[in-house]
Amino acid sequence: MKKSIIGLVIIVCIAFGAYFGFNYNSEEKPNLPESEQIVDPENIGREMSLLQLQVMEGLKDNGIVGDILTDYQESITIQTSIKSSDKDAEALKSDIEETVNEILKSEELKSVSKVDSYKIYVSNKDGEIIK
Repeated sequence: MKKSIIGLVIIVCIAFGAYFGFNYNSEEKPNLPESEQIVDPENIGREMSLLQLQVMEGLKDNGIVGDILTDYQESITIQTSIKSSDKDAEALKSDIEETVNEILKSEELKSVSKVDSYKIYVSNKDGEIIK
């Protein structure tokens, strides 16, 4: 009697284990709203690298551009050597923004998610955003 009970318990445990094991590894993704979707860090890294590379490449002939900072699906900040006292600061800023907007609309960045959601900021030599 004890052997049959133990055998039954083992069979039930194996059945539960198999059921939960297969469901745990299921490839189905839950239907979550877009704001709650699970984000793949590897994909984010690829998108950010591609975005920075394309913007750097597009602005490479511009002698005043330094570093490019990105905030995923939020903003791109172009650090420049523009002095706050420079009378052409506003025109230079507008020129950089226009170039970056063209880059964001390019074929190379079509794979970047929400590429049109990025705000573009240009900072001066002191790190202040040029208005």
